[in-house]
Amino acid sequence: MAGLAPALARSEEWGFVGARYQGMGGAGVAVVDDEHAAYWNPGALAFTKSYGVAVPVGAQAAATGSTLADIDRVARFLDGLATGEFDQLLADAQAGNTLSSSQLATAVGIAVRLPGLGESGEGLVGNVNASLLLRYGRFAVSGVGLAYFAADPVFDRDNLSFSSLNGANAADALVDPTTAMDRFAPGSEPGLVARLEALFVQAASTSPNLQAEELVFQAQQAGANVDDPGVADNILALANATIGSTAGTFDANQSGAFVRGLAVEEIGFGYGHAFLGERVGIGGNVKYMVGTTFNRFVRYDDVNSGSDLISDIGDARRRETTQTGSLDLGLLVKPWEWLRFGLTARNVTGPEFDLARDPAGPGGKSKIVLDPQVRVGAALWILPNWVLAIDADLTTNESELLDGFESRFVSVGTEFKIPIWKIGLALRGGTYLNTAADELDEIALTGGLGVHVFDFNLDVAVGGSPKTERVEAANDRKIPSRLNFSAMLSFRHDF
Repeated sequence: MAGLAPALARSEEWGFVGARYQGMGGAGVAVVDDEHAAYWNPGALAFTKSYGVAVPVGAQAAATGSTLADIDRVARFLDGLATGEFDQLLADAQAGNTLSSSQLATAVGIAVRLPGLGESGEGLVGNVNASLLLRYGRFAVSGVGLAYFAADPVFDRDNLSFSSLNGANAADALVDPTTAMDRFAPGSEPGLVARLEALFVQAASTSPNLQAEELVFQAQQAGANVDDPGVADNILALANATIGSTAGTFDANQSGAFVRGLAVEEIGFGYGHAFLGERVGIGGNVKYMVGTTFNRFVRYDDVNSGSDLISDIGDARRRETTQTGSLDLGLLVKPWEWLRFGLTARNVTGPEFDLARDPAGPGGKSKIVLDPQVRVGAALWILPNWVLAIDADLTTNESELLDGFESRFVSVGTEFKIPIWKIGLALRGGTYLNTAADELDEIALTGGLGVHVFDFNLDVAVGGSPKTERVEAANDRKIPSRLNFSAMLSFRHDF
């Protein structure tokens, strides 16, 4: 199975199925001993001496990088415009009309906000799960529903011109030389003024210096920090695209987000067998899979059409369904009762699913592949009722739904059980970290509670990242960059 661990696998994040394991930060490969064994480690089926049924539901979601802030800046700016103001700007740009001062400020305002959507690997990702898990000793029948989703923001760098003209005519249409003014005291001009002036001189515009100062001033009026190197580069790119002859006009700009989804329904049949005096367990889970994909492009100025998006997801003409099969394998080693090591490989055959086509954007990828995922784990029982566990992905999983996003989780968790006759409590805590992320501070903390009454169990878990983004569109709340939730009802009885 170790040979199934390529350096980079095309797959989505490892889903934390089951409230017990989500509460432990996603550490389940070596500690699993219940109905979830077919998912977390089929090798654990070799040691189960009970029968039971479990119904877990859960969700994980993450906003990578500065996605929340970038989307919020664009949405707030567009919401702050008067009705029809932006449409009129686009119409004037397409017609080659001269922009007014307020239109210039609007043009710069949107142009300096959209590039944040183009960062590779940044976006929204997540998954939801709902399952019915049955187990009788070493045999398991599982119905697992896993739905992966992502919003992949993109920035169109080709259609940035705010005039259908070019050269001096375009420069004069972008910044009206008859209204351009000397906006800064001598020696106090931001460095961007000189860069823009050189561009206007090269284009032979009417008043290069005044037009450069006016453009920078209107950028400041639009809330842009012109001293920020990235912002300055974006403003210069806007002017250069407008003056040049190769860029398309902004009315055709296709900045926005691809909203993609893959819902996989798995029917699995698992079995585990013990060897070497019941110290080594090997198991497998054969799966029949039905995958349904969704793909829709949402333009930046259409971000408020959430109801239309939900309607499109429910439209069978925008979905694609594929039937296939795959196999999960697991190994569990128990040198002693208080120590376990586990290894799991999911989707070892690399199942593929046809990606639904978006009529508005027919290009791009046509399939979603779930390459093998390999995960290793260890569990140490410090006391008979207190366990410490750690899991780690051996594969770096490259998302097929969010371009440039990779995940490789390390999970650490603990569980402490408090038995009281036929009633018991389980306290859980943990943490997980995506070691493939550019920012290693995107750690998430989890916690959970389990209640055991006779043979019935209720488990819940929640988690989130200490890293937050302030989102004004959400009443100025701070939103964690990662969130997860899970709940489970189960029945389990020993033979």
